[in-house]
Amino acid sequence: MTNWGTDQQARQRQVVLLADPKAARRRQLLRGPLRHDVIEAASLTEAFPLAEELAPRILALSADFLVEPEIEGLIRLAVLLEATVFLYAEEGSAPGPSAFRPRPRCVPLRPADGLDDLLLRLAAPSAPCDAAKCESILPELVLIGASTGGIAALETVLMAFPADCPPTLVVQHIREGFVSGLVQRLNLRCRPRVVEALDDQPLRRGTIYFAADAERHLTVAGRATPRSALQALPPCQGHRPAVDPLFESALPFASRLSAAILTGMGSDGARGMQALRHAGAHTIAQDRATSIIWGMPRAAVEAGAAEAVLPIEQIGPALLAGRYRNGSLLAGRAR
Repeated sequence: MTNWGTDQQARQRQVVLLADPKAARRRQLLRGPLRHDVIEAASLTEAFPLAEELAPRILALSADFLVEPEIEGLIRLAVLLEATVFLYAEEGSAPGPSAFRPRPRCVPLRPADGLDDLLLRLAAPSAPCDAAKCESILPELVLIGASTGGIAALETVLMAFPADCPPTLVVQHIREGFVSGLVQRLNLRCRPRVVEALDDQPLRRGTIYFAADAERHLTVAGRATPRSALQALPPCQGHRPAVDPLFESALPFASRLSAAILTGMGSDGARGMQALRHAGAHTIAQDRATSIIWGMPRAAVEAGAAEAVLPIEQIGPALLAGRYRNGSLLAGRAR
C-alpha cells in the first residue's frame, strides 16, 4: 500500500484497489505522488479477499478481466461496500464482451496516464452514477427449478456463483436416490458449499440447498429470516419434490429474491414463478436454444412469468446481479 501526506491529506485520502494483470501497466498507473492509498492486485483471485478485508472506496479494474467469471462477484462486492467501481482499457482498444449488464463505465487509459488521471476522468460530468448510487437491488435468496437436461444446466449456473453467494434452493427432477451423488459432484466443483436440504434449517450465505427427500417438498419458511422446510404434501404435477411448492412458499420474500426455471419437460414452476414475478421477484427462464427440452421454461414464458429469457451461460450472473430500481434489468428483457 502506498502511504503519504499530512493530516489534511489523510482525511481526504481514500483507499483504492487497483487490479490489473500487467505489472508494467500497474507501475505506470502508480508512478509519481498519489492522492490516495492504493492496494495492488494482479488477479481477481487476489483482489477479492483484499476488497473484503480492506473495504476500498474505489475499485479500478482492468477491462482485461471482463472475460473472467469472477468479475461479476467483485462488482457485486463493490455494491455491497458502497464503493465506486470502474473499468479502464488502453485508449483505442475495445473492452471485451461480458454477460454482466450493465457493467461499470470504462475509462480510456492514455500512454502517460497515472491513476489520478483516471480518477479525474471518471469524475467528469459525463460519468454515470457509481455502483452504489445506481441503487442496485441484489438478491438475498435464489431459487432454481430444473428437470430434463437440468444437471448440466445447473452445473453451468452454479459454477458461476462465488463462494459467498446468497442462500440458493434447488429442485431438480431426478430419480430417487440420485440427488446425493449430484450434490457430492457439485460440492467438489462449485465454490459455495452444496448440501442436501434439511427440515427447519436456517439458510446461510455461501450454501446451495438441494431438495433430496422424495417424500417431502422443499419450501421456504419464516418471515424475517428464511429457513428451509420439508413439507409432506401430495405430488405436484406428478413430481415430489416439485418446483411450484418451493416458488410459492417464497412469496413473502419475493422482493428480495431471484428465481430461474431451467430446461425440463412439463410446466412445473410456471405457476409459482408467475406469482413470484407479480410479487416483485426477479425471474428468469432459460432460452430455447440452450435448453435440452424447452418445456418448463416455455410454460413460464408463455405465462408471462419470466422477466428475462437468457442462454444458460448468462443465467448464473443474472440471478446474482439483481436489477436497478429504475426498471432496467441487469440482464436481457424477456422476448
